[in-house]
This record gives sequence, structure tokens and C-alpha cells, in this order.
Amino acid sequence: MLSTPKRNGEIGVACGLLAVSLFLVFTAYRMPLGTGVMPGPGVMPLAIGLVLGVTATLLLFAVLKRPRKHADVVELGSRHILAAVLGLVWVSLLFEDLGFCLCLGVFLLALSREFSRQGWLKPLAFAVLGVAGAYWFFVYLLDVSMPRGLL
Repeated sequence: MLSTPKRNGEIGVACGLLAVSLFLVFTAYRMPLGTGVMPGPGVMPLAIGLVLGVTATLLLFAVLKRPRKHADVVELGSRHILAAVLGLVWVSLLFEDLGFCLCLGVFLLALSREFSRQGWLKPLAFAVLGVAGAYWFFVYLLDVSMPRGLL
């Protein structure tokens, strides 16, 4: 298992967030911002990028200002992290083909089974209720169409 000093990890996360915020701001700059009455598509990426940039900068300054008393070590690479990352990759690759319900259901079932270690009934119930709740939220509340896929 890999390990790194906590300070280096915090600096890396702050720099990564700063890079994402710069990307959002530059992307928003290329989109129309609209007016105060009718905001354009660039308003939200610009707002999120600015807030994220300020937060990342404050985090970076806080980490750099803190004295190096002792080097806390953070262990990198666990089974849970690997399962979550592989699950997100799987969902992003197969979301359109398998559809919302099947893809999210398998994802929630696999993650809840990995994290809870409580047999199959509770993770299955969590996956079914999670998919039903997410489907209701996106389709009925937000009126967003979801890919049907195989179902």
C-alpha cells in the first residue's frame, strides 16, 4: 500500500481543485453569460469555478501556513477506494447502454455490499430504494429524461 505525508496530499488536492476551477472559469468565459434577466449557459460554470477557486486558494494557503510539526502519513489505496473508482468508471461507460435503473442499481448494490458486508438483503433493499428515489427525483421532480437502456 502506498503512503504519503498528509501535507503533500492536502497540497495536491488544493492544486487539483484550483486546476478544475480554472478549467470551469475558462470554459464559462467561452460561453455566453446572458443578462441579469436571462442568464446564459456560462453563468453556472463561472459561479462554480469562482467559488471553487476561492475555496481551493484558501485551502492551499491554510496548508502552507501551517507549521510542519510532525509528518502525518496517509495510506493510499484501499479496497473501498478501488471499488468506488471502478464503479464510477463502469457507470460512466455503460450508463447510456444499460440505462439509468439497471446501471445505478448494480452500482448501488455493489458499493453497498462492499461497504456494509451485511449479506445481500440490506444492500439489495438499499439499491432498489436508492434507484426508486433517484428516478423519482430526476424524472418527476426535475423533469429530466433518463436513458432507458435494456429495461
